[in-house]
Amino acid sequence: MPNYFFRNKLHLSILSALGAASWSVYFDIPINGWAILCVFLVTFSIYQDNRITDEREDATNDPEGLKNALKHEALITYVTFYLLSFVSLVIAFQFGQPAFLTTALVIVIGFLYNHKCFPPFLSRRLNGARRLKDIFIVKNLTPPIDWATALVFLPLFFEGQTLSAKAWISWGYMFVCAFFVEVMWDMRDHRGDLLSGIRTIANTLSFTQTKYFLIITSLISGLLLFYLSFSKNLPASTYFLLANNVAVILIASMYNEHKEAFMRKISDMTILLATILFLSFGLIAFYTD
Repeated sequence: MPNYFFRNKLHLSILSALGAASWSVYFDIPINGWAILCVFLVTFSIYQDNRITDEREDATNDPEGLKNALKHEALITYVTFYLLSFVSLVIAFQFGQPAFLTTALVIVIGFLYNHKCFPPFLSRRLNGARRLKDIFIVKNLTPPIDWATALVFLPLFFEGQTLSAKAWISWGYMFVCAFFVEVMWDMRDHRGDLLSGIRTIANTLSFTQTKYFLIITSLISGLLLFYLSFSKNLPASTYFLLANNVAVILIASMYNEHKEAFMRKISDMTILLATILFLSFGLIAFYTD
């Protein structure tokens, strides 16, 4: 059961939906069930689609998961991705143009990340890249943009809200946290990515350098978060999220280049921990404002 749960990205989808609910509480807006459902569907569809588009790297990184995904390729492609993406757009359309366009943007970015659809003339100018995942640095920035946009902005747009400075600061913090998770996943998958010719931070730097990069950048973002809370740009309850920076530092320190199975297990727990922290953040903000 746990393998099925993680393999089918249900943990990412459910916890992303809960994360969107927590940001709703933080922004003191109603928890919109349709927004939460939309975040769940978009996350689930994009990550399911990713299971069948990473064939070369997953042949090394996760052969069992790839074999299972390819058995259900038609279902994942036409139902899980295309149909659920369409349903998400139909839902978002009912809540106005910002909600609809933002949902469409998240889906399009996810599609361009997963699928080798760049035309030849563009691919030549991008050193042979056929999708966003093939572009160095962009590969690590794209999923965090999608996560932060869906979790932070969609709940606001579904309730007819505009983007305040507080919303952008929250988006930035969510982006940074998701970026840390992406880099840690790439550390776990570095062997398969390298064999597939995909350049990531984790296989461009040495394993030790990547660990130091994560630790140092997490420390810097934690200090920035502390300053924004101390200067009252964010509420005092924001201090609680510093625990997430501590968690990133501890987890990155535990990573071992020669224990891929161990890193995979830890990386699954990383998103669980991060979302619990986001949810707690919303609840604390609710009770302290």
